[in-house]
Amino acid sequence: MFRGLFPGRISWSLFRVVLMDVREYIGLQYQDRGRGPLAFDCLGFVGHVYRRELDLVLPDFLDTYHSAEDSAGCASAINERKVDWLQVDQPRPLDLILFKVFGHPTHVGLYLDDDNFIHCFKGTGSCVERLRSWTWERRVLGFYRWAK
Repeated sequence: MFRGLFPGRISWSLFRVVLMDVREYIGLQYQDRGRGPLAFDCLGFVGHVYRRELDLVLPDFLDTYHSAEDSAGCASAINERKVDWLQVDQPRPLDLILFKVFGHPTHVGLYLDDDNFIHCFKGTGSCVERLRSWTWERRVLGFYRWAK
């Protein structure tokens, strides 16, 4: 799955991602403002994976939006927190992908490779999807790496 993504030396955290078994993150339930352990919204899911795979504790973002149904509130929360992320042109596994849904930057997922990403979405729960699918490719706003 991660072929050709690591020219030269790689960090230990990226090496751990290569060894990560994505299957353990598939099939978790979606819950608005969910932070686990068995149900998540998209931001809660990213935080869960980062904590387990990269030993990074992200802010929970719960103080910045009231519901995933509130597109404008989610977009505002995401835009407020963009300062914590560095936009990158060459994404690496587990970099954040920002998507627009209903015209707003309201959804995030995690880059796995050039063809796949993992996310948690209402109606599907957590799953791996094709990044270049018609549904998602047109919604990508950018790739981001945690900068703090």
